[in-house]
Amino acid sequence: MKFLPLIWAAVMRKPTRTILTLLSVMIAFTLFGLTIGMNATFEKVAAGAHDDRIWSNQRFFGSGMPLAQVAQTAQLPGIAQVAYFGGLGGYHENQRNRAFALMTSDNFGKVFPDWPITPAQWDMLHQTRDGVLVSRIQAESRQLKPGDIFTIISPQNKRADGKAWDLKVVAVVPDVDYMTGGFMIGNYEYFNKALPLAQQDKIGQLMTQVSDRSRTAAIAQQIDAHFANSATATQSTTEKAALDISNSGLDLAALDQKIALAGMFMVLFLTANGIAQSVRERLAEFATLKTIGFTDRTVVLLVVLEAALPCLLGAALGVGLAAFLSGQLPRLFPPGQGTPPLPTVTAMVLVWAALCACAVALASAALPALRLKRMDIATALSGRAT
Repeated sequence: MKFLPLIWAAVMRKPTRTILTLLSVMIAFTLFGLTIGMNATFEKVAAGAHDDRIWSNQRFFGSGMPLAQVAQTAQLPGIAQVAYFGGLGGYHENQRNRAFALMTSDNFGKVFPDWPITPAQWDMLHQTRDGVLVSRIQAESRQLKPGDIFTIISPQNKRADGKAWDLKVVAVVPDVDYMTGGFMIGNYEYFNKALPLAQQDKIGQLMTQVSDRSRTAAIAQQIDAHFANSATATQSTTEKAALDISNSGLDLAALDQKIALAGMFMVLFLTANGIAQSVRERLAEFATLKTIGFTDRTVVLLVVLEAALPCLLGAALGVGLAAFLSGQLPRLFPPGQGTPPLPTVTAMVLVWAALCACAVALASAALPALRLKRMDIATALSGRAT
């Protein structure tokens, strides 16, 4: 604490330089927080994926899989239960305001018991044929509350009676991590029976729960093999594999780490240059401190603390800004357009930022500290040292 006045005086000696350095450090750590926070999101989603579920889609482009494939899949060995959904896509009020609802089977909540939807809320949905459960992100972006009517105009899923889809909000529920744009969930039975006869009994995806977790991958292959020669062949993926970002063909985690590392090099360059210049301008002052009894260790500590102040403060401000931005990103995208994965600024991200800030401060102060340790006091006091 006794060094604080000296450190503050040194930092404020050139306030413009200090402020610019602090802003640069803050921007770099904002980038650091967003990129490392994105990795935290990927890890969180992958860790939350269930190893007893399989997602099956139509392998080739088409109008959807026949509903009869649900019963056929359920009869395969190792299958515990099969849920499914159809997609109601369209727009709300104008074509720029896209909307989408998952019209799910009655047992969807049993296959996905980990979703933050209570049994009572599922019951409310099933008891209201035209009802929908709306996640918080969707509810906030569309200003919806229980009891509201949300209308979807769907050119691709026209009702048999020619009317628009008027859906009643029965409850607002928490969001699911990997559904970053939020969701709406309705009743498949209502959706299916309201379509023209020629379009009925089509589904968009099968969600299968297996009875033996150790055979999930093998059962996924079994499903595809069973429908390989059908008109609607399937492509099945375990939920673990589907939510593992490393299976995307691009190592986004490594890319994020490289971006964060580039930001740290920028911080190191700026901070090291600023500290070196500050020390060079104050050699006579450091020589005076040594003359009145300050040891080499104490002088070096002063330089390290001077470097650490903008690094640690910039890191805290930058990570805080990253956390704020990650919370605001969903509001920047139009409702129904979907949003990319959002960074999760966890406590570990803050810990990594603090460790990196300390490492940058130590590295920045290393050469100036070595110079002060080897400094000739008489030369420095005479003003001839450069």
